[in-house]
Amino acid sequence: MLALLAGAAAWYDMRKDIIPNQLMIFGAGLGVVLRIAVSISERAPLHILMMVPEVILLFICLCPFYRMGGLGAGDCKLLLMAGVFLPAKQALFVVVGTFFAAAAEILVLELVRGIMRKKKRIKTIHFAPAFLMAVFICLIETLIK
Repeated sequence: MLALLAGAAAWYDMRKDIIPNQLMIFGAGLGVVLRIAVSISERAPLHILMMVPEVILLFICLCPFYRMGGLGAGDCKLLLMAGVFLPAKQALFVVVGTFFAAAAEILVLELVRGIMRKKKRIKTIHFAPAFLMAVFICLIETLIK
């Protein structure tokens, strides 16, 4: 489900330069429901209680990036959605993976800009496709285990 939501967010980000709040609210709500269902089926009620501090900690870690202008509000909500859907270790993997994928995107854009001899600086990038890539890598890594 997270991969489908990440795909929709990437599509919106690339087409409209925005990640809709409705998509994030729906995704977060669905993530809470699915995480509760998994916790109940695994008979691990503490997993439900751990979701709240995990998301709060992730929010605290992302706040400086948002305040410095390094992340948009939609990007932060997208990363927080990973915290709702995934356990802490996997959510951290997705967040760090997203930043690495975004850095690779910047390097490629700078390389292309240099080859084409454009003087225009890169001001923004689309963050949701990097998130989608990180989610897919996490999914593949989970399936391999």
